[in-house]
Amino acid sequence: MADKDPIVLNFGDSLLLKSDLELLTEPNWINDKLIGFAYEYYEREQFNHSADRLALLSPSLVQIIRFAEAGDLHVLLESLSLPAKQFVFVPVNDNADTSRVGGTHWSLLVYVRSKQEFQHYDSASGNNQAVAKRLMDKLQPFVQAPKGKLKFVEMDCPQQENCYDCGMFLLANTEHLIREFVECVSLGVRDVVSQNSVQDKRRELTRLISSLAKEAKDHQEHDSSNVATDDLSSKHKGQEQKQPVVATS
Repeated sequence: MADKDPIVLNFGDSLLLKSDLELLTEPNWINDKLIGFAYEYYEREQFNHSADRLALLSPSLVQIIRFAEAGDLHVLLESLSLPAKQFVFVPVNDNADTSRVGGTHWSLLVYVRSKQEFQHYDSASGNNQAVAKRLMDKLQPFVQAPKGKLKFVEMDCPQQENCYDCGMFLLANTEHLIREFVECVSLGVRDVVSQNSVQDKRRELTRLISSLAKEAKDHQEHDSSNVATDDLSSKHKGQEQKQPVVATS
């Protein structure tokens, strides 16, 4: 019996199912798994040239940060080397249920070390401001930001025109801001991110996932072919070695 929700892509720590991919069609909210995949792709592939300057926290990790005791976070965050990062990207969600990730709204919180500030980009007029401020307080000691100088700034940013694109605005803002911060792109986020560009981003992300899935499938088939060829070659050599030696006089 065929799997009703098969795996589409296994990429690093991200496992995407067919049902996840279908969320990229309108009018669906994208979930934490798609955001986590995009963040992992940005960090490992698209912007790996600046990995030493960037930290992109996964939605599942941010959910833990929100509700964990500060003492428990040291071990969890130590491996991320946050004090050495110039920019820390944090996907913010308003979900208050500790048993799951994903509520009703996504926004983006970014720590910019050179300005000693957390910048909040919210496509719904600051709906997540209270949640973002609490996250700033939680993260402050781990990014080693000076508490007395640290600022929270609600940024002027593009606004969504529907009720379901907040996650896509989060990703579009993230991608552009990384380009602006580390690739010296001169255009601001308002010049690049819009409702139309976010709709294009859905199709772009769908193509990316499909392309990576095809590459992974082709690679797997190539490896399987090589294994089969090696097995056949070994079997042939074994048969040759068993051939009797006929003595001649």
